[in-house]
Amino acid sequence: MRFSRSRRGTFAIFDMTPMIDVVLQLIIFFMYTSQFAQLARTPVDMPEEAGDEQEGTPATVAIDIDSAGQMFIEGDLVSIEDVDRILLIEIEKEGGDASRVGVLIRADGSLPSSHINVLGTRFASMGLRGWELGTNVPMDAGRGP
Repeated sequence: MRFSRSRRGTFAIFDMTPMIDVVLQLIIFFMYTSQFAQLARTPVDMPEEAGDEQEGTPATVAIDIDSAGQMFIEGDLVSIEDVDRILLIEIEKEGGDASRVGVLIRADGSLPSSHINVLGTRFASMGLRGWELGTNVPMDAGRGP
């Protein structure tokens, strides 16, 4: 008697279910965390101006200033010294090259320009020359007469 194992073909089964679960969880995670950038902004009534399109590097630091002159970074109330400290840290991260650090100021439309002038002077002393002032684009901007 000859006993031998049958030589049936064995098939490897690759179950995609765990991979699909992981991908769906990653999609949910990224959709959820992408909303934090919008939530971190302080509501500011910016002036309506057509402005220019953003060029170059996107803003590394966004500073929100309300009508009372209070400054916020990522929703946290900060002082002018805190702003200096944060910007110096960002400049250090870029190897000391202040031109690679972008700053966006989102100021309330009723804010006196003296607040912006103070910030601009401090930025210049740090070597930051390319900061931007955020505006709301009017609804009829870009339309012909």
